[in-house]
Amino acid sequence: MITNFDKHTEELDAHDLAIIPLVIKAFSKYTKENPIKAPEIVATFNLNKEKINYPRKLSEPKLRKMCNYIRSNGLLPLIATSQGYYVSYDQKEVNDMIKSLRERAASINRSADGLVKFADKFGMSFQN
Repeated sequence: MITNFDKHTEELDAHDLAIIPLVIKAFSKYTKENPIKAPEIVATFNLNKEKINYPRKLSEPKLRKMCNYIRSNGLLPLIATSQGYYVSYDQKEVNDMIKSLRERAASINRSADGLVKFADKFGMSFQN
């Protein structure tokens, strides 16, 4: 979980993990030529959740958590762009996704470092 975003970033539970193979299968249908956006995935999923025995509505944060799980475990080369999600086995596209993720992480780290500077300036101590 991520502090201040507890509800949105709660760990995947047994129900979530059980549908990961279905999520992978669904994503595998999409390519750079026909990406799918998160709202469409969530809406389609929620219309069919009873069929797959998923006990609650899927949210976009939960979908992102599943995407993170899929990537973190090397299960599928899942690409995300402003056009949507898709799968690619193209080396350049995978490298671009890795670069994008690292750039986003670096940007977040710079923001955190700036808040540490602010805290230091005003006598606040940062505690991990």
